[in-house]
Amino acid sequence: SPDEAAAMLGELKAAPLLNGFRGAAKADVPALANLIAKVSQLAARYRSEVSEIEINPVLVHPMGEGVTIVDALVVPAARTG
Repeated sequence: SPDEAAAMLGELKAAPLLNGFRGAAKADVPALANLIAKVSQLAARYRSEVSEIEINPVLVHPMGEGVTIVDALVVPAARTG
């Protein structure tokens, strides 16, 4: 869920960077947490059809401005038979 993802983000060593470190704008952590939750749900839903999902990099904009996925890769699961 987005709440679980936000809690995990808060535990990162880099969490201060998301919270406006040294005068920088606070990052849109709710948008990032929502993205993490949605990708997790997508991976669970299509677990038999997708072997990998990579989104890198993800740009996290200032609060209220969302996130941007710059590049993404989805690798289908190997078919047998």
